[in-house]
Amino acid sequence: MDLRLWAHAPGVEQLPLLEMLVAQGYEGVELPLAGQSASTLKVLAIALRDLGLAVTASTRLPAGANPVSPDARERQAATDYLHQRVDECALLGSRLLCGGFYQAHGVFSGEPPSDREWEWSRRCLREAGEYAGKLGITLAIEFQSRFDVHLINTAAAAARMCRDVGLDNIGVAYNTYHAHLEETNPARALPAAGDRLLHVRLAESQRGALGRGQVQFSETFATLDFLDYAGWLVVEALAPGVAPAHPENVWRSSFDSPLQLSADAIRLVKQVLRAQRQ
Repeated sequence: MDLRLWAHAPGVEQLPLLEMLVAQGYEGVELPLAGQSASTLKVLAIALRDLGLAVTASTRLPAGANPVSPDARERQAATDYLHQRVDECALLGSRLLCGGFYQAHGVFSGEPPSDREWEWSRRCLREAGEYAGKLGITLAIEFQSRFDVHLINTAAAAARMCRDVGLDNIGVAYNTYHAHLEETNPARALPAAGDRLLHVRLAESQRGALGRGQVQFSETFATLDFLDYAGWLVVEALAPGVAPAHPENVWRSSFDSPLQLSADAIRLVKQVLRAQRQ
């Protein structure tokens, strides 16, 4: 379960929530890294281990730390920012960091992506990947919709970037929300990621309760089964007033309560998986 439903930068105040997610049947959580202190991350790591919860991490690049900026200082700031998040990932005990960190979120040039931007991003990811590899951490780059980024909008483009970076510890994160906006269907999009597919986020078309929108979850799971995908399935949902409103543009809720959403989501996932196996 992605903890961004409850907090932009989860801390010790989320410890009771972790116990409730275990009771609902979750086996792991995804924790956004947004500058939490080292002591906070260490406490969370201990709590997660004691609860038997696995953990993955996510992050995004803010304006001013942009790998595709013409300003060399902003490009260096992006590399430095990612190194810090990788360090935090290690403190948390996560071995995977995902997100659309090939460019700053919501920062657009007003033009289609250029070869120069692609190369700048590739260099940043190469440096971050080499640094992460020394700590045993894998990076999963999430292709995102044209409303969020302009450099990488499809699974095929994300896989191409991974090949261009040329590191074994960089792969693709597939998010059903972004794929719903940019891809034809899961059966074509998921195979495009190929053997680079590392991580899957399950998010609805309205970014709320799973099963109440237009995402093709049955088709997604069938394709993942066909591809023998064995990574995490992470439930992602967002709420107004929790995640920063501007980056996500989430202005209304499409669920009754966060805990009801998480309970319904894991029930839906298990139902679809059971149906696939029959």
